[in-house]
Amino acid sequence: MELRHLRGFLAVAQERSFTRAAQRLHMAQPPLSQRIRELEDELGVKLFERCTRSVHLTQAGETFLERVQSLFLQLDQAVEACRQAERGEVGVLRIGYTGRASHQLLPRVVLGFRQHYPDVQLDIQGPHPTGLLRSRLLDGQLDVALCFLPLHDAQIDTRSFASSAFVLALAASHPMAGLPSVALADLAQEPFVGYPSNQGFHLRDAMDAACSAAGFTPHVVHESETSQVLICHIAAGTGVSVIPRELQEMEHLGGVVFKSLGANAPQVEHGMAWLKSNRNPALRNLLALELSPKPSAPK
Repeated sequence: MELRHLRGFLAVAQERSFTRAAQRLHMAQPPLSQRIRELEDELGVKLFERCTRSVHLTQAGETFLERVQSLFLQLDQAVEACRQAERGEVGVLRIGYTGRASHQLLPRVVLGFRQHYPDVQLDIQGPHPTGLLRSRLLDGQLDVALCFLPLHDAQIDTRSFASSAFVLALAASHPMAGLPSVALADLAQEPFVGYPSNQGFHLRDAMDAACSAAGFTPHVVHESETSQVLICHIAAGTGVSVIPRELQEMEHLGGVVFKSLGANAPQVEHGMAWLKSNRNPALRNLLALELSPKPSAPK
């Protein structure tokens, strides 16, 4: 039994005429009659009572019609679901994020994507270190990562949405806190606090690189995965740190003084990364959206 047999049967059953059914199917009547005979032979039942001017379904034909109509409805639904998947209108989009890099971008992504593609399931994973997100992109566990940039890998594409300069952070009680400026090299002998090392934390790698450029390796006495905890330790005098300037604006805690690293201060970028070879249509749709922050209206 082939689909052409079922389509022929459905057309004749609905039209109650071989002639009109053949016209509807854009074919000659004899081949259509042959299809119906082949179908009846395979089923071992008579589907139609043929009269001179009309065609009527037998009881077996009525029962078969009911099931065939349901079958074609499911087939039409399957075809539409397939096309929606190809258009990225259904399916799953796996989004990984790292905490501080994603505090503004993640809500924009979720809201913007949901408004355009409400039937796509969002699998949001995190927060994770940027290094772990990079690994999950490469091994196919994520479609897109909202993370710190750059990610140095030829297989990965990225898009930057914002940048922030690094600054020195000291306790307000620190002897250098009242100075108009502090060079990073002046803190070479100071205890530092920072994100965990060798665990994929981009901000820790950036702090270590900045200190290395200043001629020393930081002596880190406390590590934490969260910015809030680091700020608290800085305020308590546990150590100093090199952190993105945005934390100065976001962590409304007293007891911390921030010092500029000057015009050549290293920058950290926040953005989106994805595997170049990823063919998920939902990712294609996400990348087509305008997700850049709207400029603030003049006051």
